[in-house]
Amino acid sequence: MDLETDAGPGPSLADQAAIGVLTRTFPVALVDRVIDQYWRREQRTRALPARLVFYFTLVLCLFPQESYRSAMKILMSVFGRGGQGYRVPTTGSIGDARSRLGSGPMETAVRAVMAPQARPETRGAWYQDWLLCAVDGTTFTVPDTDENDRAFGRPGSGRGEGKTAYPQIQAACLVELGTHAVFDARVDGYAAAETMLIEEMFSSMRLGMLVLADRHIYSFHRWIKAVDTGADLLWRVTSSLILRPVELLADGSYIAEVIPPKKSGLASFRLRVVEYRLPESDEIYRLVTTIMDPRRAPAKDLAMLYHERWDIEGFLKQIKSVQLNSEKIFRSKSPDRVRQEFWAHLGVHYATMRVQVDAADHAKLDPDRISHKNTVRIIRSRVWKPESFPPHAR
Repeated sequence: MDLETDAGPGPSLADQAAIGVLTRTFPVALVDRVIDQYWRREQRTRALPARLVFYFTLVLCLFPQESYRSAMKILMSVFGRGGQGYRVPTTGSIGDARSRLGSGPMETAVRAVMAPQARPETRGAWYQDWLLCAVDGTTFTVPDTDENDRAFGRPGSGRGEGKTAYPQIQAACLVELGTHAVFDARVDGYAAAETMLIEEMFSSMRLGMLVLADRHIYSFHRWIKAVDTGADLLWRVTSSLILRPVELLADGSYIAEVIPPKKSGLASFRLRVVEYRLPESDEIYRLVTTIMDPRRAPAKDLAMLYHERWDIEGFLKQIKSVQLNSEKIFRSKSPDRVRQEFWAHLGVHYATMRVQVDAADHAKLDPDRISHKNTVRIIRSRVWKPESFPPHAR
């Protein structure tokens, strides 16, 4: 569905989406409060004050093909600073201003607003009373500078002549599957263990969520830690995991006991196992879950639900294919600006998804039916209305 489709009386959804799309998610009061928290509020007037630079960094992620100066020229005209004779700052000055702002304020502001977006009526976001979520990791490519290489590392070994790989960052995200809204994330160097970054996000899991994960996530200790959050789990595990069946259930699933590693001092525990094979495939899928009662969640339902996990790939594709440039490489040439840009991309995606969820609920559709690419296109075409941004930055 195109966001411009009229689903009822009143202002078009496109017009509603265009007004304040960034400041709706990141209000001026929040931005100023975060900037003050980090002591980034200027003691003297600058051509590029911190508030302006905050929104500018978001705009860079919304307009990946624009240069620093062309993006700033449009943004400053909206802020009322682009009058006749006004000279747009140099690329170097803009880069310096981003460095002064730093990654901390961007991360703090994005974390302050990120939360699950699904409402009780949001279609495709729920199974029974569970909110469907997933954890996964990915890498992003960053510019090939000595600073980025030292801070993040790169794939491969050695720096032999002719090596073409770029430095990369390792990221992990906790995503609401029905809306593609990310509500927690971690970022580190390329060599960081994805599973450890995912484990750090367990604090954002809650009772009432059903969290899906691929087979490389499971470990005895990680499972116990995730269970302690109160969320229910549906994880794929490897065929090498030793499970001791203790009870066969009517739907074909079974209860199994998991024996802890020797000398761990931990007690064994039970979980429910669902095994199945897809048509025309020899691969056996082995799922484990905390939902022990097959009447609450039959094995067939769980098998179908697990494949919803791939929606997290859709979230990652939306950032890599829509928000990044054609080369799918970050802009930032220094480590702190890379981190700043990472959080800005999550912030822009989150703001965009809020628009999509509103449009889907208005039209009584699954948010997946709203084109993310078209939503971004409409926002890009209308975001420069003067009323979309706050008054003059201090």
